[in-house]
Amino acid sequence: MSVIELLQFPFTQYALVASILMAICASLVGVPLVLKRYSFMGFGLSNVAFMGMAFALVIDMTNPMALVMPLTVLATVLLIGLGHRIKKVSGDATLAMLTVGSLAVGHFIINTFSIRGGNIDRAVSETLFGGTRLLTLNARPQDVLLALGMTVIVIAFFVIFHRRIFAVTFDTEFMQATGQKPIIYEVLLAVITGSVIAMSMSLLGSLLTASLIIFPALSAMGISKSYKGVTVYAVIIATLCSPLGIFTALLFELPPTTTIIIINIAVFALLAVIKAVHKFIV
Repeated sequence: MSVIELLQFPFTQYALVASILMAICASLVGVPLVLKRYSFMGFGLSNVAFMGMAFALVIDMTNPMALVMPLTVLATVLLIGLGHRIKKVSGDATLAMLTVGSLAVGHFIINTFSIRGGNIDRAVSETLFGGTRLLTLNARPQDVLLALGMTVIVIAFFVIFHRRIFAVTFDTEFMQATGQKPIIYEVLLAVITGSVIAMSMSLLGSLLTASLIIFPALSAMGISKSYKGVTVYAVIIATLCSPLGIFTALLFELPPTTTIIIINIAVFALLAVIKAVHKFIV
């Protein structure tokens, strides 16, 4: 079956649109995280979303996002927006506790209490790795519309506040010296980040969400040294890798979410090799 033939199926169209939209969102919020050396934060917060999804499964919520998004946003605000202002526990220790604790609590909840359908292994797999969730979005078109709305909000936020996001990422002391309040933009960025992680996790799974935050930004840093350049290239890389991963998965009957991650890893490795060769030649 060719790519053109695959595009005729509604589930392919929905999966393609949703993956591209969430790739754009995740890559945008990933740039400040990676540049602030919070790369692993995406994985930790996606585990918080996993814990929220576990609770939603157990109580059989019709709209899990009503629980997952507030929980993830709250954790993001505490860790990213306010975390560096709290000195009682070091950042890496807090993140370690969050990552391991959320994953353990989520798994414990799913395994201890009954869930709809009773298929615990599938519930865990779908939540962590996405499973076939991307390929069943044609049955839930409202999820794609929510992803579109989220993408519009995220792009607007980064366009309108790009200077302040840059300042928050690199020099909050300069913002304070000029009379601005960096905490406002740190909290706003944290809310946007938490919302993206929650939405992406519900569509793509925890693991793919974390990878879309980390790999495009890291790959873009190998191409450009400017903040604007890294942001643009991260979005381009993410929006190319996601559809490529979906088509590869469908053509060769592979799991879609992990295939997208492998494609991102391959792109990062390829760019790293090209950069190393270029340095050697020059």
